[in-house]
Amino acid sequence: MAQVVPFTEEINSLNTNIVAVSFGTPYWANAWLEETQAPFPVWLDVEKQSYELYGMTSSALRAWGIRNLWYYAQAIAKGEQLKEHRGDTSQMGGNFIVDQKGIVQFAYPSKNPTDRPQISQLLNTLRQL
Repeated sequence: MAQVVPFTEEINSLNTNIVAVSFGTPYWANAWLEETQAPFPVWLDVEKQSYELYGMTSSALRAWGIRNLWYYAQAIAKGEQLKEHRGDTSQMGGNFIVDQKGIVQFAYPSKNPTDRPQISQLLNTLRQL
């Protein structure tokens, strides 16, 4: 979700609302907002009903596979501080665009924690609505 922050103005010009959905606690939702400087609300889904509804599974194998471990190794090599444990580290996320009628126009359930769609895919979908 953080990848859309630099495009907030363009997304807003498309008469679109952005909402982040998390299964975490209010504390971690606020920490994420502060870290990313995201100007949109975060809705909490503690029971992860929306994750199940949109096909976002929980998988320790995919969450801690080579790609994700490589991501953390690179972050450590750059001197970045790792974030503390924030909940179910095996839960996959995703990006979805739902139109005003509640119809899913774009669905991208992540295959691993670093897997996100290209911002161009999201913007192209929004421009077509």
